[in-house]
Amino acid sequence: MGTEIHNHWVVHPLSDSPISIRALKPAGLQKNLFPVNRTYRAADYGSIQALKMAFESDALSLNDQGYNVYTVMNRIRDDFCGHQAVRDKDIKHRTTILIDIDRIGDTCNPASEPEVSAATTLAYQVAAYLDLKGFPKPSFVHSGNGCHVYYKVEQKGHEVVGDAVELFLKGLAERFNNEMVGIDTSVFNPSRITKVIGTMSRKGVASEDRPYRVARLL
Repeated sequence: MGTEIHNHWVVHPLSDSPISIRALKPAGLQKNLFPVNRTYRAADYGSIQALKMAFESDALSLNDQGYNVYTVMNRIRDDFCGHQAVRDKDIKHRTTILIDIDRIGDTCNPASEPEVSAATTLAYQVAAYLDLKGFPKPSFVHSGNGCHVYYKVEQKGHEVVGDAVELFLKGLAERFNNEMVGIDTSVFNPSRITKVIGTMSRKGVASEDRPYRVARLL
């Protein structure tokens, strides 16, 4: 887990804009954890490497404390400050479209290996379809319970783009969803958070055939 977090930057490269961590209590976990929001700015560190090290160290530390750890996918406005959660109005513009594929039905506990495998298979099917439509090559991430497909974009006007992304995800879901896994159509908003790669995904009760897993680059 300590080295996999370095792959976070493959999917979410650093820029001169603030980056954010949001740490949340896992669903179903009987532990007294309160939400944590932290913002990182290049100007606060002596180098990009120092910023990376601080982000990675905090993400892993919060994960070790029992939190699920997320980051904001899209570019945060330069003047964002404070320790509150990033909202849609705080997004400068969209840089990423997420296709989040997970099992259909009860998601209270971790996914089984057949469910994860089905989500990954569907992810590659969706990507093959979009490749034929002229989309760029995406990044694939094992989210811990399914598969994330990330497409890089550079578009201004996040409100219009948010509507377009919602329609895009709904169209894919209608085409590709099956009885076991499907596309989450709720992840279209500009301030969407997503799992920090290299951190453990926890939900409900883990078991031998439904373990907690680390989010990792595929």
